[in-house]
Amino acid sequence: MKKIKHFNIMLVEDEELLSQSLSRHIEELDAGYKVVCQMPDGQNALKALKKMDIHLIITDIRMPVMDGLALAKKVHTQYPHVLTIVLTGYADFKYAQEALRQGVFDYLLKPVTTEVLEEALGKASLQLQKYFQLEDDSAMVGKDAEQIVEYTVLYMREHYMDETDFSKLSAKMGFSSAYLTKLFNKYIGDTPLKYLTDIRIHEAKHLLLNTTLPIREIGEKVGYPDQFHFSKTFRRLTGKNPTAYRKENAASEIQNN
Repeated sequence: MKKIKHFNIMLVEDEELLSQSLSRHIEELDAGYKVVCQMPDGQNALKALKKMDIHLIITDIRMPVMDGLALAKKVHTQYPHVLTIVLTGYADFKYAQEALRQGVFDYLLKPVTTEVLEEALGKASLQLQKYFQLEDDSAMVGKDAEQIVEYTVLYMREHYMDETDFSKLSAKMGFSSAYLTKLFNKYIGDTPLKYLTDIRIHEAKHLLLNTTLPIREIGEKVGYPDQFHFSKTFRRLTGKNPTAYRKENAASEIQNN
């Protein structure tokens, strides 16, 4: 396996000052990356890719000649080992979400803070290590494992209402769902599915007691489009079905008041 000291980044941004600022922040983070080239548009970026050893591309979406999404699609097809992160303004948010479904690894909202940049580069490192072995990989094993768990926890907290496929989520980070379960048991003490279920039931309890939404709609909002499955899971974890839980707790509040 190829052994390298750092991952090479290509910045693709038509605003030179922004590109220079981003490059400076990446170097200051000292996170195992080096900005080796900066390109003004997608077309020039593709030309440079033929000659340079690039591991990660950070590109703006809106650019002349060839925009970031067109570049990302071509990179995903022609250079599948190269990751692409897109930069976007709030007006482009839905556009960026579509990009994720088309092979883009991640997106960053402008203005990019140091914390957000560091988190994105950390996630990219996990994926890139699927292909490359860093010279100091033995020192990074523990940190990477915690990083995987932290990222997965954050993902579940933000996407508990969506259908979650842990096999696909694990594959995106470069390993198997069995490995993710092993790490979760070590650092959290639960399986990823159990952790996700606990989040969903916690949110369901909040909605049951603080809204008048129908049980079916509450189930949908916390990731259970099937009302029967929602009620069954809720009862298994709380000992009551959602309707009984709502009535009993509402009665308790009235008595306390």
